[in-house]
Amino acid sequence: SPGQRIEYEEYELEFQKYVSQNLQNQSPAEDFATEHWDDAEVLRGKLRQLQCLCQNANYIVVFTGAGISTSAGLPDYRGPRGLWTRKLKGERVSDDLTLDDSWQPSSAHMAIARLHRNGFIKFIATTNVDDLHGKSGVPKDSLAELHGNSFVEECEKCLKSYKRSFVTRTATGLFEHHTGRYCQCGGPLRDTIVNFGNTFEHVPSMEDQHDAAWVHCLKADLVLVLGSSLSVPTACDLPEECLEPREGKQDGGKLVIVNLQRTPKDSLASLRIFASCDDVMAFLEEAVSKGEAP
Repeated sequence: SPGQRIEYEEYELEFQKYVSQNLQNQSPAEDFATEHWDDAEVLRGKLRQLQCLCQNANYIVVFTGAGISTSAGLPDYRGPRGLWTRKLKGERVSDDLTLDDSWQPSSAHMAIARLHRNGFIKFIATTNVDDLHGKSGVPKDSLAELHGNSFVEECEKCLKSYKRSFVTRTATGLFEHHTGRYCQCGGPLRDTIVNFGNTFEHVPSMEDQHDAAWVHCLKADLVLVLGSSLSVPTACDLPEECLEPREGKQDGGKLVIVNLQRTPKDSLASLRIFASCDDVMAFLEEAVSKGEAP
């Protein structure tokens, strides 16, 4: 449709702007595209290190990106068949952006929810808009959705939020968010999706989500990153907020990154694991259930 073409053209411009500033230009010697897998013996050693870090942590925050949802059937961005990878090859990828309410959480999502319920994980921040953390049972007050939620719309006037069983976005421009529906108070409803170039001005609820994640990352003595390329500002800078010494963590916090591709934050990590999010979380949950972690 004409509207979709307009949005596609705007997306194209914003995407090209992003690519011109992306990781390859910042660190041309680094390969951020190739997937790496730790071999079995190396992975066993790294998982034992993760277990040890968790045993010494009092406030664990999990930060997730698209890589945690790939086993649920959703595409990532930088993988071999990722949306951005295919886009750079000249492929049309708009069909892959379709979400519906039938998607179900991965085993990693479910493990995170259970570990949050038992107090092991204190807070979850995500750049995903797929609602899979919510579906897994993570309560709203323990979750920051930094780039919005595809199934939520909110009132521009009274800020009331509505959870839907369908994708709420109907706008055709990157800076447009009205859905065409209205709140009980009469105010127009807006989607909460944070597009390229959007700020708090375009998605007001983004500020509260960002601030919540920031506060919890400051408090954390361990942030576990799962499936994120850590390359899209400003969310990508949040996990490292745990590192500075503060009250209650005199030696500062630790950062652990689980992602199949290298990230620009790897040098900050105490532990870098190249494995699937599902495998890592299955190990961690089993260790906790056996009493081998706090």
